[in-house]
Amino acid sequence: MAASIAIVGAGPRGISITERIAAYLGASGGGELTVHIIDDAQLGAGRIWETDQTRTLCMNTLAGAVTLFTEPRATVGAPVFEGPTMYEWIQALRGEKSHPLIDASGASLPEHYNEELRATRPESNPSRALYGEYLRWAWKVALAQLPDTVEVVEHHSRAVSLAAEGAQDAITLADGSVIHADATVIASGWVLPAPTPAQQAFAESGLTYIPPGNPVEQDVSLLPAGERVVVRGMGMGFFDLMALTTIDRGGRFVEDTSARSGLRYEATGKEPHFVVTSGRGYPYLPKSEYHSLPPKADLSRLRAAIDASKAPVSFGRDLWPALARDAYAEYYRVLARVRPEALSAPLDEILAAIDAADLAAVATADAILPVANALTEVLDGMSTAPFDMAAWVDPLAGTEALDLEELNRRVAEGMAADISEAVSAWDSPLKAGLWAISAGRKPSAIATQNGRGPREAALAQYMAFGQMVGSGPPLFRTRELLALFDAGLVTFLGPDPVVKATDSGYTAVSHARSVRATALADAFLPGPDIRTSPDALTASLREAGRVRPFAPGGVETASPETDDDTRRTVHPDSELDARLHIVGIPTGKQWADTTISPMPGTDPLMLQETDKTARSLLTQAGVL
Repeated sequence: MAASIAIVGAGPRGISITERIAAYLGASGGGELTVHIIDDAQLGAGRIWETDQTRTLCMNTLAGAVTLFTEPRATVGAPVFEGPTMYEWIQALRGEKSHPLIDASGASLPEHYNEELRATRPESNPSRALYGEYLRWAWKVALAQLPDTVEVVEHHSRAVSLAAEGAQDAITLADGSVIHADATVIASGWVLPAPTPAQQAFAESGLTYIPPGNPVEQDVSLLPAGERVVVRGMGMGFFDLMALTTIDRGGRFVEDTSARSGLRYEATGKEPHFVVTSGRGYPYLPKSEYHSLPPKADLSRLRAAIDASKAPVSFGRDLWPALARDAYAEYYRVLARVRPEALSAPLDEILAAIDAADLAAVATADAILPVANALTEVLDGMSTAPFDMAAWVDPLAGTEALDLEELNRRVAEGMAADISEAVSAWDSPLKAGLWAISAGRKPSAIATQNGRGPREAALAQYMAFGQMVGSGPPLFRTRELLALFDAGLVTFLGPDPVVKATDSGYTAVSHARSVRATALADAFLPGPDIRTSPDALTASLREAGRVRPFAPGGVETASPETDDDTRRTVHPDSELDARLHIVGIPTGKQWADTTISPMPGTDPLMLQETDKTARSLLTQAGVL
């Protein structure tokens, strides 16, 4: 009887695991195997990248900066299987270049993609639907690499429970069928946690409430035209919701050089009035318009600090001072190039002062601001345009007493300046400094992953800061937001909102500012939580003792603990599970970079993970 493997989730990781299984079997000569693919979403694309969604929603990743294929010198055990990046695939679709895989498998798209294909450049943000098409094509390629001895069985249903049956897993699906597997991997992506008591109360209030979720699955049709809607969250989820309730309701953004955003919004009357708020109260910064792929930040000080560090690594004490020095150095290097008259001292002297600053005296595990403030103080008087990093950690600090009108003027002026800096891109000292902050997230996360670094407030603060300045929307989305503000359709409420449901609607308060609204939308995705998730499959794993929370230093996290070499789960008694693997986003509290798409030329962690998982699946199933 053939061995069997179950892959629960057929999005990017499910595709990659399938391809890595094929690579291992190709190298070993293979063996009889049944691979069960389980997903109630579109196979290959997954829920986020379904190809039938509106093309208004775009990736936050660039066409030339994403791949699903391994490359030479990749850290993988099975042979490298080279394939095109998304942009190379698009070039092939346009007839501009060929690729052996495309020549062998073919590649074509419906005509409605033609305009987008023609306009796409390496630095473009493709629609999520187009990325889904790339994924579906990669899925087809991965399946084609499997030996003839492998049978693939697709199950278009949701896995709702997993139980041990002898030496196999019995996986029950929502359609009532049961699948038996010698080894199982769960690659289910973003599984929402249980709602908070407040969210549950909003849902039961009888008022219009849109809970957190995948934007394309949120029922934004419920948001009333012409009425105030409180939106919590100012990251990508908000920009998605904004586009869905303006562009997809017939509104148009028109180029207008007289407008400070560069755009004028032509309303239809079908759009709501957004009252926007978040913990920080300020929109994520737009990405720079480099007209190319982004530059590589100089993180030499951070990398040296990582190389010199020994576990346990304190981010706040050991790594943050070095990263902050890198950011300040990047700022002043660009300033010296584009505005040398702004320097009151030679650049070499400024860089020497950055490196000589006694940051050990102020570095702490509890906060990132002391280091930022110390560097600003050390450099006082050395430039007429100093870098004040602390101002960007909390852009609305000191605005607590402002009324609504003054606050909105302040935010709108800030956004106009943000747009200008993003347009300057290569020539923006500010963007250079903040890009270093953003780029430092991955090496910092790797240096502290798997309990190597204790959980620190400084690390959490830094990651939130890096997210705000580095994972913001494409520039055109920020232009659209400012255009909506200037059209009278957006109000910024400020930070740390308190929202309450009343008999007639919602009241949202930030400091002394208060706004009433008829609806509330949560435009963010809370992280998965293995401990409390209402997901039936996750609950079955908890009940069966097949998982335990990752708990570095005895402090539980929301992630299931998995083994480094195999990604097998760890039981409450510390034993490794014989068959069960979990990969990707649910493990983000233990492993770094779980939400990042594989980038060419970076030896992506995701592909390292799928490779070792594929090897373990085949081993546990008795095929290798």
